[in-house]
Amino acid sequence: MFRRPILLPLLIGAGLQWQIAAAASPQLDVRGWLEHMIHAVHSLNYEGTFVYLHDNHLESMKVIHTVVDDGEMERLVSLNGDAREVVRDNASVTCVAPDSRSVSVGSRIGRGGFRAVFSMDVEALSAYYDFKLLQTARIAERPAQVVAILPKDEFRYGYRIYLDKANFLPLKTDMLDAVGKVVSQIMFTNLRVDDDLATIAMTSMEGREDYQWQHRGRVQAMKSGEDANWRFVDLPRGFDLSLYARRNTGSDGAELDHFVLSDGLASLSVYVERSDAEAGLRGASQMGAVNAFGREMAGHQVTVVGQVPALAVQQVATAIQPSERQ
Repeated sequence: MFRRPILLPLLIGAGLQWQIAAAASPQLDVRGWLEHMIHAVHSLNYEGTFVYLHDNHLESMKVIHTVVDDGEMERLVSLNGDAREVVRDNASVTCVAPDSRSVSVGSRIGRGGFRAVFSMDVEALSAYYDFKLLQTARIAERPAQVVAILPKDEFRYGYRIYLDKANFLPLKTDMLDAVGKVVSQIMFTNLRVDDDLATIAMTSMEGREDYQWQHRGRVQAMKSGEDANWRFVDLPRGFDLSLYARRNTGSDGAELDHFVLSDGLASLSVYVERSDAEAGLRGASQMGAVNAFGREMAGHQVTVVGQVPALAVQQVATAIQPSERQ
């Protein structure tokens, strides 16, 4: 007796579901896809598990993102290695380390790395990047549209983003060097969008009252660097000062000047503090996608660090000079 194969209807059904999901996405150009992504990342409630590949290390994280009346909240929980939990809102970042029974609370300053991708101004960035629609793919059992962000020079990394065709959330994001090699990657293994997540508590400090709490030094954020003792000349094209802050680093009144430079997508930090007996970083250093360059100038240690190519941090380190106020 002939039996109808069971697997065939399943495969046909899966193919139809794929086609239906693909057809549900409107016919958009590359800018449309990215604009929908930016809106989805900040307006949807979602939770999922993703893997983060960086510096030859693989981390597994759980994320919960909710939209509340006064903005967004995000909770990240490590699933391997040392237990860690990070909670972000619009103004602050709280890091909880259960193994060491410690909590660190600090101000949220800027967005860099992968997070900057989800808040970018596509039109403004077109002077420094090319945007292209690539092939379709399948990530976490979901159909995805692949979008490429390609730098026009060697001062910034490129990106390849796999966008969920159903809700436009980024299922996978690759950071690429000048030859297209993946230097860092985030990929979801499962993802759920659910409006009811708004009722889930982001974190609880109950039972952690005896943890050692550390409040990072007070930050004086300023709109420009006019009050700083330092200025920049001959920066890489497109990089401008997006934030300047002065932080108290100790009870002795020592201060740290912190500059954030960005082209709207790539960003890096410049730290300036008085040199001490122990020499700081001299020359170049690299850890995965993160490059750093340090030098001493006018009795101060200058350190530049960011998820940008080595050429960028080196040029910025040589671009900072004492201002006339010094």
